[in-house]
Amino acid sequence: MGVQGQLPRPHPKVEAAGVDPLDAALLMELQYNFPLTPNPIGDVAERLGIPGEEAVSRLKALAKRGVLKRIGFYYNYRAQRKVAVLAAFAAGDNYKLLAERYKHDPDVTHNYLRNHPVYNVWIVIKRRSREELLEEIRRAAEESGSKAWVALFSKKTYKLSVKYDLYEGVSRSGRYWRVAEKPPTPEDLGVDPLLPKLVRVLPISLDPYRNAAERLGLTVEEVVDQARLLLDKGVLMDPGAALDGHKAGFTENAMVVMEPGDEGEEEACRRAAELPYSTHVVLRESYPPGAWRHVCYFMTHAVDKDKISMVVEEARRRCKPRDVMAIFSLADLKPGAVR
Repeated sequence: MGVQGQLPRPHPKVEAAGVDPLDAALLMELQYNFPLTPNPIGDVAERLGIPGEEAVSRLKALAKRGVLKRIGFYYNYRAQRKVAVLAAFAAGDNYKLLAERYKHDPDVTHNYLRNHPVYNVWIVIKRRSREELLEEIRRAAEESGSKAWVALFSKKTYKLSVKYDLYEGVSRSGRYWRVAEKPPTPEDLGVDPLLPKLVRVLPISLDPYRNAAERLGLTVEEVVDQARLLLDKGVLMDPGAALDGHKAGFTENAMVVMEPGDEGEEEACRRAAELPYSTHVVLRESYPPGAWRHVCYFMTHAVDKDKISMVVEEARRRCKPRDVMAIFSLADLKPGAVR
């Protein structure tokens, strides 16, 4: 019996998406147990008892199919001194104009058509200030003929870790989910600001830090040490494999929004962050003020709506909101975006 025959099988819908047991084991290890070492893929291959070259070959095939989006680190936009907003537009049938507007904008990481009865397009935009963001939203609304819009700024981010449990068929965050609200810049730590950009998307190889080391005039070990420092200080986050959930069989995702109950908005969001199945948890404030009451927000992803419903009911029990809505994705208007 080969290694693959000894491994657990992924969820049937994940397997139907073309992810076999060895692919699943590789991706699970690289998502949840990513080694902070000079040769993470080789180290994972050794754990699984396969040659490093086979692991690289499989991962390249998964990348070619779009299941694997990248291996690397999330670069905290706050450490880049940027501000983010979740902008909701009542764009109606003009949603394609918003898709086209942000198609090549590197500071737009999410653009989704969703099933809310009023606001059908939801976009995460980053800029240098709130004023710049509001001006951008006003222009986008005007040019797309949107009848209304609301800007939901981040008041506090409790969690960010987008991982997919390929066995259970539902999103489950990793261990590096906490978010530094006021991280230092790389320069504050004596690190070249190019380094976090270079390790954001690592080559799929047995020597993935070599290019960064050569560009920076450092050894591979020094690059890894500095990446660990940036991770510890919150400049870098959520290391490992980032997947395209839809192509891995996770065909449902919901933006779960809650109107906090009597225990308050911070407690509701804190409890939401403790849910293993939430991948982002953000306390938001709306502009215009009071335009949106469901200010505690989290994301969840799954292979079917029943699993989403399970997560929503658990949030209802644990977070005790006054009201909760699951706003489902209908289409990704910026597919393949590297976040």
